[in-house]
Amino acid sequence: MGFPHDLLREIYNDESAQKHIKRMIRRNLESVEVDYKGCRMHVHPSDNNTEFQIWRMGRTHEERAIRNILSEIAGKPFIAFDVGANAGSFSLRLGAVAPEGSQVHAFEPNPRMRKRLEHNLGLNGLDNVQVHDCAISDEFGRMELFLPDKSNLGQARLGSPFENGEKISVDVCPLTHFLPKDGKAEIDFLKIDIEGFEDRALMPLLTEVPFEYCPKLIFFEHKHNTMWQVDIVSELGRFGYQMKKEYGRNALFEKKRA
Repeated sequence: MGFPHDLLREIYNDESAQKHIKRMIRRNLESVEVDYKGCRMHVHPSDNNTEFQIWRMGRTHEERAIRNILSEIAGKPFIAFDVGANAGSFSLRLGAVAPEGSQVHAFEPNPRMRKRLEHNLGLNGLDNVQVHDCAISDEFGRMELFLPDKSNLGQARLGSPFENGEKISVDVCPLTHFLPKDGKAEIDFLKIDIEGFEDRALMPLLTEVPFEYCPKLIFFEHKHNTMWQVDIVSELGRFGYQMKKEYGRNALFEKKRA
């Protein structure tokens, strides 16, 4: 737009700014590097809601949850999975605090978003985050990943097209394929943000992996239940999880100990 980002941010955050002015600002925002809670991040605020939140506020709406999760797992090597990694709002923070010996796996099937994710990891020298180019499902194969025609690339999803949207074909794999090869390590944290496909990503873990090795903590948007084939919240309860805390549309589930 030809104006400094600090000025545009100040105008956008002004409560008296008219809505059409805000829409014009957001629609025309150029990409820029910002500070994201101590991490360097190159954001594209015009076409992705998560990146726009970081441009506008220096954080996402999930910041309270992220802080709480990091306080639970930090301090010793951990294994974490970020399913639907987007531009890296979770992976960057996980990689930044991961002690030597940790494993962080980030899954982003959309090539456009994966390029942003890899760039942001590189900006911070985070070679401890392994990026995977597949989507997570309950089987191996190929599926269509549907992209919305509006300005939020983070809403891409499997299985359900958008009106006037686009689609690309991507590999899909079960999450169990990426578990430690000896099968004897407990996952510390799993975050899933895949727009209504959470049940198909989670069920193989519950049904095929010994409970002692299932994730200690699972974070996902539990308000997508109208798109699920099974009620994953009930299934988590049946397999031994309880809701630890609710964060708006998201919730953190914890494995109950004997």
